[in-house]
Amino acid sequence: MLTLELDKQTESRFNKLLKLNSNNFALIINSMVDYRINELKKGIRNIELDFLAYERKYKIKTSDFYAKYENGKFAEESHNNDFMIWSGEYESYIEFKNELNQLL
Repeated sequence: MLTLELDKQTESRFNKLLKLNSNNFALIINSMVDYRINELKKGIRNIELDFLAYERKYKIKTSDFYAKYENGKFAEESHNNDFMIWSGEYESYIEFKNELNQLL
């Protein structure tokens, strides 16, 4: 059994969605999960493309870069905007992969 506590506007919109889908709650939930899975896959692929560019530019694999970055090996280059973005993308990548694995 699932209980939802929704504000009035969200409840109204959800009820409309239910009616459009013949009150098939499972269909709606599965569609929402499928949508999230597809969005995560797109996000992961886009980040992987960014990784390729950084790896070519700095001649180091992303996982190796991040391990060294976290251990302060790039402290003298801490002003490097690429490194901050790259490390942030890696953290997002890990979060996306974890969420995707939980949904599959």
